[in-house]
Parts: sequence; structure tokens; C-alpha cells
Amino acid sequence: MSKIKIVILGISIAIILAFFFGYGINTFYKPPEHKDYCKEGEFYPRAEFYQKPIVDESEKCEYIEPDESLRLECTEKEGQITPKRDENGCIESYYCEMCYKEFDNIREIYNRNVFIISAILGIISLLIGAFLKLPSVSSGIMGGGILTIIYGTLRYWGNMPDYGRFTILGIALAILIWLGYKKFKK
Repeated sequence: MSKIKIVILGISIAIILAFFFGYGINTFYKPPEHKDYCKEGEFYPRAEFYQKPIVDESEKCEYIEPDESLRLECTEKEGQITPKRDENGCIESYYCEMCYKEFDNIREIYNRNVFIISAILGIISLLIGAFLKLPSVSSGIMGGGILTIIYGTLRYWGNMPDYGRFTILGIALAILIWLGYKKFKK
């Protein structure tokens, strides 16, 4: 097989393996959905505080600002100030909605678990690829393992503490150096 065909096959295997693992994780370990934590229609953008209310022409609404103490308290709790509307769609008061924080907490745990699963699958792929003899398949499986680790890391990177990032990068570097010596030493 020509060198270009080997490279193309290796790259193809790497990409498809990473997609296979990514979709497999999503198929068997479903992500949390926003609608399961926040009722439909609860989201109102923060910019709404600075807009006139949109209502039927026959209705006139008096715009109400959220109370400053509620803003401070809600910000401290990491909640979302949400308007409570009457039957005409006019804002009658505000409250601190915490469903967004709950959803973010659950999503962070989900992303951490996806990271762990992806890291395990990626490391297993790297090890399998290191011991296979056929260069195109070996490189493809190793590349897929690396892409899978990158996928999992990107899912959790924003929530990972600095020491976790440092540790993960150190482990990844050590594994890649070890694989380089294992696979490419003459």
C-alpha cells in the first residue's frame, strides 16, 4: 500500500473512532436537558430590564425595575433574576430563579463524567494501537484515542481546577513520549 493510502486510512480511522466513542457516550449516557430543570418559558434575557414591555396594544403596562436588594442577593446566590408576569403579560414582580444554577451544577458533573469515560477509552485505544503491527490501523487507533481524550478534556476543561489541568497535561505528555519511544524506536 502506498504511503499516502496508509496516512489517509490512519487519519480516517482516527476521526471515525473519535466520533464512534463520542456518539457512543451520548447514546448510552444521556446529557442533562435544560427543560428537566427549568420550566418552559422561564428564561428571560437580562437585557429585558432595559426594554419596554411588549404587550397587546390595548394593554398598557407599567415597567417595574427589580429591587436592588434582590439583584444583589440573586447575584450572590448565582441565580437569575426572572420576572413574574400577570395574566396580561405585564411584569408584576421579580424573583431569583435558581434552576439555571442547578442545571449548570448537573451539567458540570455530566461533563466531568464524560471526561473520565473519554480518558479511559482514549488511553485504552492508545495502548491497543501501540501493540498493533499494521501501521495504518495502529496509527489510526492511536490517533482516535488522542482525539477522544481531547474531546473529553474539552468538555470539562472550563470546570477543571488548575492543578487538574496541569496533571492531565503532564500525564498526556508522558504517555505520548512513552508511545513515541515504544512505537518509533529503531
